[in-house]
Amino acid sequence: MQLDSQSSFSTITSDSGVVSMLRTLWLGCATYVAIAVIFFGGLLQPIFLATAWSDRLAAPYWGWIVLACLAAGAAGLFLPSRLASARGPTFVLVGLLGSLFSVGAYADHLTSKALIEFGGERHIRHSFSESVRHAPKEFQLFLHAAILKRCVPFAWSYRSLSFYQIPPNAAINVLPADWLSECPTIRAASTKR
Repeated sequence: MQLDSQSSFSTITSDSGVVSMLRTLWLGCATYVAIAVIFFGGLLQPIFLATAWSDRLAAPYWGWIVLACLAAGAAGLFLPSRLASARGPTFVLVGLLGSLFSVGAYADHLTSKALIEFGGERHIRHSFSESVRHAPKEFQLFLHAAILKRCVPFAWSYRSLSFYQIPPNAAINVLPADWLSECPTIRAASTKR
């Protein structure tokens, strides 16, 4: 009789371990979905940014920053058993948001530095986080940053970490209206093509 109660106790204990593991897995997935949609703009966006689109950011060391954030998130997997349900969400939260905000701060620093060095009369700038949300969807219509220098428009490229001249036929679609009115040569150049 005593053996029977011990074996049923171990079954209950192992079942609760499986339930706990499934709960943390489910909560981790739910956390991923929420973060991916809210901060990255799509469910697969974080995966594509880290793999297929990884060449879209030429900033040196950004991969190491992501690895460091994932390692910090992995520390959440060692939370005490009373916080077992928080292990998955902690890993995802620290790994994804830590990566986005750390790499974002780094990329924003590089962009700001380039804006100052390039000069120009006017400029606009969007944060890296905003670029992550919008650029892959609106590739032609979203500028990470732009500079107007002697009425010549330039746009920022994260892929090359430099500015490139915006073609006149594209410039009239992406530049602020006040830039176009300030520099009628941009509009005139776009109608010549």
